Amino acid sequence: MAAVRRAEVVWEGSLARGSGKVRRRVVRRFSDLPVSWASRTERSNGQTSPEELVAAAHASCFAMALSFGLGKRGSPTRAAGGFGDGYV
Repeated sequence: MAAVRRAEVVWEGSLARGSGKVRRRVVRRFSDLPVSWASRTERSNGQTSPEELVAAAHASCFAMALSFGLGKRGSPTRAAGGFGDGYV
């Protein structure tokens, strides 16, 4: 059975002037992450965006897959890294 991870978003206000928060629903492993339209399309000003979160998830999966592949070939890694870009 696959693990289920859940997050929730609360958005208040209009698209252009509103803002919201992304938070974990079950166990709070990270604090609330502020998000706004401006953080997606202009400057982040310390806020995150859905694209940034997706990019982080993809980079994490890549690093894990790379580590697995190298270990399977007898060359285990001490550290693996990756990066991702999210586009609006």
